[in-house]
Amino acid sequence: MEDTSDFKKSFSLFIKSQTYFLKLIIKEHPKLFFLFSLLTLFISLLPPFIIYLNKELIDSISIISSNSNMLKTSIILLSIFFFLNYLDSVINLINEYIFSKISYTVNYVLKSLLIDKYIAIPLKEYEDSSFYDTIGLSNSAIDGNGVKVVQEVISIIGSMISAIGIFGTLLSIHWSLPIALFFSSLPGIIFLVMAKQKGFDMQREVSPDERELGFTDGLFVNRSVLKEIKLFNSGSFLINKWSYLFKKVRNKKMSIQKWEVKTQSFAALVLQISSLGVSIFLVLQIYRGDLSIGSYVALLTAVTAIQGIFGGIGGSLGNVFETAIYNNALLKILNYKINNTSDNNEKKLVDIQTICFENATFSYPKTSIKVLENVNLTITKGEKVSIVGANGSGKTTLVNCILGLYQLTSGKIKVNDIDIKEINITDYYKDISVIFQDFTKYKYTLKENINFSNETNDLAEGEIFESLKKVSLDEKVLTFKEGLNTYLTKEMPNGSELSGGEWQRVALARAVYKNTNFIVLDEPTAALDPIAELEIFNMFHNISKDKTSVTVSHRIGPTKLSDRIIVIEKGEIVEEGTFNYLMSTKGLYYKMYKAQSKWYDSESKQALTIT
Repeated sequence: MEDTSDFKKSFSLFIKSQTYFLKLIIKEHPKLFFLFSLLTLFISLLPPFIIYLNKELIDSISIISSNSNMLKTSIILLSIFFFLNYLDSVINLINEYIFSKISYTVNYVLKSLLIDKYIAIPLKEYEDSSFYDTIGLSNSAIDGNGVKVVQEVISIIGSMISAIGIFGTLLSIHWSLPIALFFSSLPGIIFLVMAKQKGFDMQREVSPDERELGFTDGLFVNRSVLKEIKLFNSGSFLINKWSYLFKKVRNKKMSIQKWEVKTQSFAALVLQISSLGVSIFLVLQIYRGDLSIGSYVALLTAVTAIQGIFGGIGGSLGNVFETAIYNNALLKILNYKINNTSDNNEKKLVDIQTICFENATFSYPKTSIKVLENVNLTITKGEKVSIVGANGSGKTTLVNCILGLYQLTSGKIKVNDIDIKEINITDYYKDISVIFQDFTKYKYTLKENINFSNETNDLAEGEIFESLKKVSLDEKVLTFKEGLNTYLTKEMPNGSELSGGEWQRVALARAVYKNTNFIVLDEPTAALDPIAELEIFNMFHNISKDKTSVTVSHRIGPTKLSDRIIVIEKGEIVEEGTFNYLMSTKGLYYKMYKAQSKWYDSESKQALTIT
C-alpha cells in the first residue's frame, strides 16, 4: 500500500509541475515550442520508415546479380537511407538548440519570480530549517533545468510513436515479426528498467557524501579559507578529510557500477537468449521461403531500436519523477501566499512621529517559545534610544518587529497611531535606514555598495562622496585607482580589500546617503575593539543628529550618548531610563556597565564625545 501511495504522490507531483512548466513555455515561446513539438513528431516517424527502407534495400541488393535492373533501385534506396539518417541527426541538433533557447528564457523568468518571492516572504520563515530545505530544492529545480521535464515527456511520447510505428512496419512485412520482437525484447527491457531504477536509488544514497566532498573541495580555492588554513595549520586535516570523502564516494560509485555491470550483463544475456530463439525461428521461416533476408535484417534492426527506445523511456520516466520532486518545491515557493499585504494598503506615511508597542509578543514559527513577551514601548520623533541586553535577550528581534520584518504573534505595533499592518510598507521603509549586525558586503563597486540604484549621475556621485566623507572614508577613496568604481574585492581587476572597521563605515555611508528621518544601528560593531567601536558609535551619533535613532548593543559604554536606554532580559523590558537614572538604581544595567567598564579606559572615554 505504501508503494502505491508513493507512486500516486509522485505522479501527482509530476502532473502539477508538468502543467505549470508547459503553460509557462507556451506563454514565453509559443512558436518555438510548436516547432520543437512538430520536429519531435517528425523524427519519431523516421525509425519505422528507415527500418522498412532498410528491408527493401537488402532485398534489392540480394538480387542485383540476377537482376541488373535492381542496381538503379538500390542506389536510389541507399541515397534515401543515408539522407534520412543525416536528416535525423540534423533535426536532433536543431531541436537541442531550440529547447536550449526555450530553457534559458523560462529559467530566467522562473529565477526572477523566485527572487521576487524570496524578498516578499516574511523574514520569520527563514528561521525554519525545513523552509531552507524547500529553498534548496527549488534552486535545484532551476540549476538542474527543471523545465527539461517537458522535453523528457515529449521525448517519451515521441519514443512511443516510434515504437508503435516500428511494430506497424514489421506487421506489414509479416504477421510474426512484431510478435517475435515483443517476446524477444520484453524480458531484457524489464531487467534494464529495474536496473536503472535500482541504480538511481543507490545514487541517491551517495548524494550527501558528494555534497560534503564538493564543499570540502571548494575550500582549497577560497581566498578567505586559505588564510585560516595557513594560520591554523589545518591543511593536513582538510586534505585527509577530502581524501577520506573522495575514496568513500569513489568506492560507493564503483559499487554502483559493479552492481550495474552484473544486472545489466544478466539483462543483456536474457535479451540475447530470447533474441537467439526468435532468430532461429525466423531463419526457419526464411528456409521455408516465408520470409526474405531483408525482413530478417529489418527485425534485427527493429530489436536494437526498440531496446534503445524502451531503455530511453525507462530512463526518462525516472528523470521525470525525480525532477518533479524539485519542481514541486519550486511551485511551493512560487505559490506561497503572502499574508502581509501592506504594500497595497492606502494608509501612507510622510514622516514617522511615533512607534508604539502594545503588549507585543513574538514567537518563531513552529515553536511556543516567546522571544518577546508583553512588550510596551513608545519611541517618539527625534529621540535617541538604546536597546541593551545579553546575547539572545531579544534585542534584534525587537528591532526586526520595529522594521516590520517580523509580524507579532499577538499585540500591536502602531506607527503614528496606525496599526503597522495597515500602513503601506514601501512608504514606511522610505523613511528608515538601518545598519544591521550582519550587514551585506557586496562584491561590487564602492559606488554600488552605497547607492542601490540602476542609474547614477554626477550629482549622485557627489552625494555618495559626501556620505563617505562624513564617515571618514574620503581619503581612502582617493587612493583607489578606479575611485568610486573600485570593486571591494581582490577577485576583480584593480579591486581592493577593506578592513572590518572600513566596512562598518561603508555600512554607515549607506545610511547617510539614504538620508532618512529614522535610523537604526543593530549591533554591527560587535567584532570591533572597544576604541574602534566607540569611534563608529560617535560617527553614528553625529550622522543621526535631528533624527530618530535606535541603537542595539550588548556593549554598554556607547549607550551614554542616548536620551533613553531600554534594558531587555528574556524578551521582556526589565529597566528603562537615562544613563544616570539606571546607574543610580544599581540594577541589571548597572551590573552590565560595571562588568564592561574595564573595556573603556580614559583614552576610549575621550573618544566618546560629540563632535
